[in-house]
Amino acid sequence: GFSEVTGEQSYCERMQSAFCGVCVGLLLFFGSWGVLFWNEGRAVKRQKDLDEGRGIVQLVGLTTANGTVDTTFNDKLVWTTGLVDGGNAQIYDDLLKLNVTNLTKAISYLCRNVPMGGTQVHQNREDFGGGTREITTYTYSTDWNSRLISHTTFREQKAGRTNPTSFLLTEFSYVASDIGLGAYNVDASVASYVSWSETWSDAPVNTSAVSFPNYTTSFNSGTLYVRKVANTDSVGDNRATLSITLPDVVSVIAKQSSSGQLQPYITEGDRELLLFSRGEKTSDELFLQAEEDNVMLTWILRFAGFLAMCIGVWLMLNPIATAFDVLPFCGDALEGCIGGCIIPCIAVCICLLLSLLIISIAWIFYRPYFAVGTLLMLGLLGVFYFKYMKPKLEKKPGQQQPQQQQQQGYEEDKRETIPAQPYGGEAAPQNDVPFGQALDNPPPSGGGGYSAP
Repeated sequence: GFSEVTGEQSYCERMQSAFCGVCVGLLLFFGSWGVLFWNEGRAVKRQKDLDEGRGIVQLVGLTTANGTVDTTFNDKLVWTTGLVDGGNAQIYDDLLKLNVTNLTKAISYLCRNVPMGGTQVHQNREDFGGGTREITTYTYSTDWNSRLISHTTFREQKAGRTNPTSFLLTEFSYVASDIGLGAYNVDASVASYVSWSETWSDAPVNTSAVSFPNYTTSFNSGTLYVRKVANTDSVGDNRATLSITLPDVVSVIAKQSSSGQLQPYITEGDRELLLFSRGEKTSDELFLQAEEDNVMLTWILRFAGFLAMCIGVWLMLNPIATAFDVLPFCGDALEGCIGGCIIPCIAVCICLLLSLLIISIAWIFYRPYFAVGTLLMLGLLGVFYFKYMKPKLEKKPGQQQPQQQQQQGYEEDKRETIPAQPYGGEAAPQNDVPFGQALDNPPPSGGGGYSAP
């Protein structure tokens, strides 16, 4: 192979591209708002449909091909289980001379052809002076490709590198037009769930009936090989894989029409309700699985909206990182640090908070009864706070209520003052006696006072 420069982009052109990315970022940023808001409504509506269906579903039970359709369930939502098959439709492969219906009773059949040939192209980007240079390396290799690749597009032309211009084997695909579930017919919506194809490894292919000049034919493990050299892959060879969908037991919750056909049920919200599962399952199991799928899809779309918002913010801030690339020596490092670390971290922080806010608003918007209850509870909490809690929180620690102070003063007034008694127990004098007179007139002996021995 060889390499060549296939494109260059100057610093100004990179800045121009970065500002164009700002426009795309704005679309992603605001578009993600709608996705997140719509997703919450979708989840609520889907759950309402499942709740409605769970309450009205009629249990028909097992149905067989030899059975009859009970007309009392016409236009009602029914649950049934049974074997789904291709009916009486004939599937026949003219090239391989295979009657698929008689051999397997298959619902669908696919003969997918893939030729060999082609080339692989590798591209690399280099930075220089704030700009970028695109270098393309052309390396030739052979491989099985699902499409024809023209060798005239090769940059390096050499002898022997000639790809085929047509298929030796024609791709053949057929789906039975009479798919049935026991006694029922199914419409296209129900039939679209029948998708468990598998390789037809034991197909009775007669390789001698498939012959091409200068080619050998072999069949191994469900794959038909048409080669120039036996057991060796080379450019121009073809291979075809045979796949079939065999009958199997399924369980369905759908509407039974007046014609005995299973089709989607239209709910009160004017939305389709159709539950399908491979294997025998009860109606409760089908509804439970549908609810789990609804939750899973809700979280997937939430993450997708969050991721789109982050990419939008990154694109809007990316010109900042691109602007630093023009700096000598450290330009590439700064661009990588800002564009690869700082800006993504900022985008995640902003978008995480904003996504949670949008999801919360939408969650309440699509649940009006919950919103009314939440507002009522918040109102009661507000009244309780402003009437009881706020006055207590605003009161100073040493401050007493006027009523309490008045009550304490009243209790103090009611207390009886007890005069102090002198030592010895005699009554206190009623009139004040001057200090000197008290010394000149001591109390008589024998009294209750103290007397010298």
